[in-house]
Amino acid sequence: MKTASVQQLPQQWAEILRWVAAGEEVQVTEQNKVVARVVPAMPVPQPDFLARAKAVWGDQPPGKSLSEVLAEARGGES
Repeated sequence: MKTASVQQLPQQWAEILRWVAAGEEVQVTEQNKVVARVVPAMPVPQPDFLARAKAVWGDQPPGKSLSEVLAEARGGES
């Protein structure tokens, strides 16, 4: 874990952000006491819609395929 003083922040902010972007946590100190932490943002989890659909309907859901539905909507063209 890296540290930076409050006084260093303005001059070294770009470098500190590079550390954080690389996954490093940075402690910010004032008079040798930790007053803050700059940590990498947590990735926002993306829902797995395919896994959810398979859990509900299995690998072969009932009904027509999307291509069949579209072909019918277009008047039978494929």
